[in-house]
Formats: sequence, C-alpha cells, structure tokens
Amino acid sequence: MNSHVVYGEATKLIVAYASPAASFCPAWIAQREGIFAKHSLNVEMVLMQGASTYMAALANGNIQVLYGGGTAVSRAIATGGFDLLVIATETRYVPLRLMANLSIRNPADLKGKKVGAGRAGLDEYATLLYLEKVGLTPGKDVQLVYMAGGVPNRVAAMKQGLIDAVAVNPPNEYELEKAGFHELANFLDFKMPYAGVPHTISRVFRDKNRKVVEDYITAAVEGMQIFRTNKQAAYKAIIELTRQKDPVLLERTYESYAKQYGAIGGLPVPWESGIESMITGFHERFNPQGIKNRDARPFLDPSFVQRAGERLKLSGK
Repeated sequence: MNSHVVYGEATKLIVAYASPAASFCPAWIAQREGIFAKHSLNVEMVLMQGASTYMAALANGNIQVLYGGGTAVSRAIATGGFDLLVIATETRYVPLRLMANLSIRNPADLKGKKVGAGRAGLDEYATLLYLEKVGLTPGKDVQLVYMAGGVPNRVAAMKQGLIDAVAVNPPNEYELEKAGFHELANFLDFKMPYAGVPHTISRVFRDKNRKVVEDYITAAVEGMQIFRTNKQAAYKAIIELTRQKDPVLLERTYESYAKQYGAIGGLPVPWESGIESMITGFHERFNPQGIKNRDARPFLDPSFVQRAGERLKLSGK
C-alpha cells in the first residue's frame, strides 16, 4: 500500500492513466483547472502503461484509481482476478478507425492482407468484430500481425509498409491520412459495445473512502463538462496529453470526444453491457475455461456518478 494514503482519511489519490491519449482529458482538466483541489483532493496523475503493470499497482494499493485500461479491467472481472469496482465509464462504443492502403477500397480487398493489432487490446477486439461483421475470417482470410509498443509503433509499421491496415484512435488517423492512407471503416458506425475509459478502484478503497470517491468522480465529471463547453481548455488538455498542436488534428480530436461525451449526456455511468460484451465477445473467445464471471453488475457502482449528476445538476440527457 502506498504510504501517502491512509484508508479512511485519504485526501491524496494516485491516479494512473493508461496512455498519453486525448481520451483522458476529463480528469486531466479536473487536475489542471484545480477542480480536484476544490474538492480537497491532492491528486497525482501518473502515466502507467502495460496492463500487467497498472493492474498489479491497483491490486497492491500502489495506486488508488486506474483511469483507462478497459480491456484489462473487463478481463479481470471475467477471470475473477481481484475484487475491483468500476465506478465510471466515459465512452460506450469503440471509437477507432480502420486505416488502410489506398489499394484497399472495400472490406473484400483485405483478403490476403496484413492487419496490425496489439495483443488483447481494444484494437484487437474491434478488428476481430469488424472482420466478422464483413464476413472475413482472421487467420484465414486476413493475417493479424501482433505488434508491441502501442499505437505509435503500429502507425510507424504502416508507414514502413510492414502492414496493410490498422485500427487507430483519434488523432492517429489524421497522421496516417497525411502519409497517404485512407479510412476504410469508422468503428463508431458499427456501435461496437465497449465500456471505454473506465475509472476503476478496489472495493476495499470504496468501502473505507466513500466521500473521497464521491468527490473524485464529481470533479472528473465536472472536467468532462468543461471539455464539452470550453474548447480552449479542451485544446490545452489535448496538447498536453498528446504533444500534438496541429489545428486540424485538435479540432478532429475535440469533435470526436465531444460527440462521445454528448452521447452519454456528460454522465459516465458505468456501462454494464459494454463490459459484458467484452467478456463474451472477446475474453471468452481466447480463454473459455477461465471465465468465472459474465455478469458485470456485482463489479459496478453507479452511485458515485449518479451523485455527481445531482451535485452538478446534470440530467444525463
């Protein structure tokens, strides 16, 4: 357990976010705009990449909140890894885009081609679902090339001609467009259920720090409202997280996430269907004998987002 945190009296929270991506803007804004401090919380946001790293840190109490890591969180729920709770999910559908060579004009053109993916990640989940929807069989019609190192490595592999297509999150599709690739599919159009960008804690931390958790989520929800209503504050957060300043990229990224936050009315209630879809549509595919939980409800606590909505007078519509 981290020495800075005393259960029952916690005011300092270590929040690990899973990648330097724009999807983490709400809590980032809450930090940079002093909203956490307004709620008497001393929040330290740390970048922690790799599911094995951040899941172990959460289980051991070295971090109090895991921000992101939806695939790993749903896997932990499915396999009964440890007693965690999802207290918010910020997006409901896979926001990725499948970028491809110009020679690939329709799904049938993917036959015999190489598609890059990160093993057991969101892009693999979404790519597999997409291939099934368009009638292609992974491993038979299409070769999945698993690549470590995150999205930047897969973007680089596209530019080097090592793969023919790859699913990426905003704003990486713009970088590939500038390099001469095009969008073959926007996965948002397929409404693939996904409990995206979850806020996850341990059950024991919730039980001993309910007011702290309530204040944390209220501040994060307030950060989401600032993103939706204050474009300049949103731009600053996007730049700080992604190190990208291209005006077209900023606008595209902003519009993508503003649309997703608007779809949930600015209230990131943890989404049961999204987690269960990940369990049955992804984790069970690779480890059918290891699935212990298909019902996500015991691992969700929507009360904190609901209370945040009351405090901030948000209807969620």
